[in-house]
Amino acid sequence: MEAFVSAIKAQQFALSAWDMSASHTNIPYIYYFKNPNSDPTDDFMPSSRLRTSFLKVIEEFPILVGHIAVGKDGRYVIDVSPHNLNMPEYLESQSTAHFRDLEKAKFSWDALPQNVATVGAFPAVGVSGIIKLVNVNIIRLAENSGLVLF
Repeated sequence: MEAFVSAIKAQQFALSAWDMSASHTNIPYIYYFKNPNSDPTDDFMPSSRLRTSFLKVIEEFPILVGHIAVGKDGRYVIDVSPHNLNMPEYLESQSTAHFRDLEKAKFSWDALPQNVATVGAFPAVGVSGIIKLVNVNIIRLAENSGLVLF
């Protein structure tokens, strides 16, 4: 984590009118990954590798760990400070749902495991008292059959 923090540079990203209009809704992205191995003890997408990869992505896109703020000119910005990172919510859990059941249901929203959606339709202040710019929810499926990334 120390190497990650040292890679983040203090900077501000000005938000356009389009950015501001699009920021009033959360757009969910759901990715499904099927474990190609039938062995339930297979180390499919190890947690440590997922977390490390996620931190590498944030290094490339530091805007994701910034805070919404008002710039000197009165316009909204994303303010990134290595001393005050707005770390994304990153959750990982286990589900009793099996990948084949999601597949059979054609990945219908109704077939998703409970609690897959960690955010509502509109951005809101969370438990931390701030709006997170990114929320990640990794759900491991039954019998190590796959995972859902929300």
